[in-house]
Amino acid sequence: MVKRISLIDVDSKYPNLALMKISAYHKQRGDIVDLNLSNPDLIYKSIIFTKNKKNAYQKNLNNIKTIVGGSGFDFSSMLPDYMDYLYPDYDLYPSEYSQGFTTRGCNRNCFFCFVPHKEGKFKIVQHPQDFYDDRFKTMMLLDNNIFLDRDWFLSIAQWALDVGVKIDMTQGYDVRLLDEELLGYVLDIRDKNKSLKFAFDDTKLEGIVRDKIQLLKDHGVNTHSDVAFYCFINDDSMYQDCKYRCSLLKSLDVKADPMWNCEIPKTERVKIMLKWAWRPQLYWSIDLEEYNKLKHT
Repeated sequence: MVKRISLIDVDSKYPNLALMKISAYHKQRGDIVDLNLSNPDLIYKSIIFTKNKKNAYQKNLNNIKTIVGGSGFDFSSMLPDYMDYLYPDYDLYPSEYSQGFTTRGCNRNCFFCFVPHKEGKFKIVQHPQDFYDDRFKTMMLLDNNIFLDRDWFLSIAQWALDVGVKIDMTQGYDVRLLDEELLGYVLDIRDKNKSLKFAFDDTKLEGIVRDKIQLLKDHGVNTHSDVAFYCFINDDSMYQDCKYRCSLLKSLDVKADPMWNCEIPKTERVKIMLKWAWRPQLYWSIDLEEYNKLKHT
């Protein structure tokens, strides 16, 4: 019996990979599937950010069976393998790129990151050829830390060069593992419309960050426009530390991108810092201390 399947994307910033795989599964079964489909027999709802978890409990007036998942709903929610390894339904969204994970998990155990709790230790899960669509010139890889297996990354990079697809690594590259060979491949496969992304979440990494930024410059990378470093700030107690990291990056001619814990209300000084850092015209034209003074006069 053909069923009507409604997919609800609560808060994804990109086309939702899980929903595209659910769509592929049900279309294979002959079901009618779409985003926000009317009069459904079954609803799937995806929630990425925990602040939107309340949306999972909105009253269903018609008592339609609803399956809710996503990291914002439950860290343990994962697609079953018979869905997770399917080729995504790129027609569900107006997609402009292939996307998927070639690896899952991470061995770093950063205190603020849920990935090890949700996905466990680093492991290879799929080759990008299994979700590549040659309609798109770019592939978005969602891997958490692909450099953890050097040989795997090199093989993926060579495959991308062979098929002529550019790679956008959305979670960034681990700057601690960057070296000349890896950088050479990164520069060859990068989508030049996207910044190279790294992270500077601990001031103890200052020496490494300085060295790797110099490595980028030595290889002709325009760090001013083509590089960004995520700088995590969990709460107001980390303000001074994050301010130091951001200011250091600016002094090295690199864009800082503070990543605020969206579950915690922002203090006024944090709001000012985020506005300063997230607006390039402010970031490059004035120091944070000066901007603070302007905001308080």
